[in-house]
Amino acid sequence: MTSIKDIQGDVIKFTNGQERQFDAIVFATGFKSTVRKWLKEDGGLFNEKGMPKHKCPNHWKGENGLYCVGFASAGLFGISNDAKNIANDIFRIVDGKRDCIKKYVIV
Repeated sequence: MTSIKDIQGDVIKFTNGQERQFDAIVFATGFKSTVRKWLKEDGGLFNEKGMPKHKCPNHWKGENGLYCVGFASAGLFGISNDAKNIANDIFRIVDGKRDCIKKYVIV
């Protein structure tokens, strides 16, 4: 697809002179991790570019209770899977300490 020249309401004008009407326009601007700027001790979870060192499906779990969500480059489906994996992992940890905990809630 050619570059966008102008957007007027639901009509996009392209640089090649074409115009098309759309029901929705979504701008996917990309993503650049800044995790290295604010997380100093990651236990080896992230690489120099701020992305998980481990590949899918084990990219979400670090050491000492550190988790990351949304780095799988799999959209909302990947984020959902990461969240489920993390919730299950936390449940296993908490369930293993059940004798020490009187009450807990998993949401």
